[in-house]
Amino acid sequence: MAFGSMIETVIKSSPAFVAACGQAAPIVSSGVFLSPVPTVQNIMADQDVGKLPLLPYSSMVVSAFLWTSYGLLKKDSKVWAPNAFGLFCGINYFYQFQKNCSVKAKDLPGTVSQHIQGTTAFIALACLLAATLSVEVASNLIGKLGVFVCVVLFASPLVALKTVIQTKSAKSIPLPFTLTCILNCFLWTVYGIDVRDFNIFFPNFLGLLASLAQFGVILFYGKGKPQQLPI
Repeated sequence: MAFGSMIETVIKSSPAFVAACGQAAPIVSSGVFLSPVPTVQNIMADQDVGKLPLLPYSSMVVSAFLWTSYGLLKKDSKVWAPNAFGLFCGINYFYQFQKNCSVKAKDLPGTVSQHIQGTTAFIALACLLAATLSVEVASNLIGKLGVFVCVVLFASPLVALKTVIQTKSAKSIPLPFTLTCILNCFLWTVYGIDVRDFNIFFPNFLGLLASLAQFGVILFYGKGKPQQLPI
């Protein structure tokens, strides 16, 4: 964890920088939540989702709801405010996707109804925990759920790694989203260490590593025309 130790050293020696990171993190998060807008606009224009997966949008809804709940329980507006915005965005993306998706689609992965059921289950579980447990216990458990979903969300672009290697092109990994994720995860990692919140620090640190790995793949393979895969 040498990289993590380096970040902690920076935090201890640069309080002004840490404060700036804490202020910038919610703003950059909003940029991450807005990054799917061009893709969703294309879906609306084509009235078809093509081969795109629904998972990024369903996981965004779940993640944003969990972190909004966590932020409210912890009374941390820097956490709940940007994620409330992300929840609004995610619901809109999800709606537009399912509206233009065939009811017979089964490779989203799974079906639209399965995504709705899974999303509803996570939200119901978070509400149940918040309603029946103490604030401390509920926030801890919801935070752990958020950690799991957040790691899956940040690492999801690496699913395309096999295709990247086979085609020798990183065109399937979006560079702007990758760069935004690097900045976003770095800022939240610094903030999480500063406030000593494992649930904020840990997933964002892993997300930072995953985003740096994606950036490394882009640098190595470039954005050239993919080679045709053998049939």
